Amino acid sequence: MRFVPPVRGLGRAACLVLLAGPVAAQEPLRLDLPKLDAATLDLSASATPLPRPRAEPRTRGLDACPEQGAGFVRLPGSRTCLRLTGRAAAGLDVQADRQGAAARPDATGRIAVDARTQTDLGPVRAFVRVGAGHR
Repeated sequence: MRFVPPVRGLGRAACLVLLAGPVAAQEPLRLDLPKLDAATLDLSASATPLPRPRAEPRTRGLDACPEQGAGFVRLPGSRTCLRLTGRAAAGLDVQADRQGAAARPDATGRIAVDARTQTDLGPVRAFVRVGAGHR
């Protein structure tokens, strides 16, 4: 006969300790809680509305970088301009032959990050493009 622990991850010794513990000898836990009645819970007389938190002012949005081209925005506190672009496409690839028709989903996507900044030595550009799928 094979031993199977009742709780996965516990070994034989841990299961034996759990089973051999003095469960019946323990007294039930008793809590001395105050009794609550209508007089204790009468909050209508002292109920005052809580102050609402003030809405924080909106931070200013990003500034455009028209000198770098369409879609570029300037990062706050720097001379760096950034553009995020991407695309997604989905379709269905259907093939038919003598054995019948077969269809499978086809999806592609990519994201590109273009960062440009003007330095004392001239312009610096970083470009990263990540794609998934095939088409």
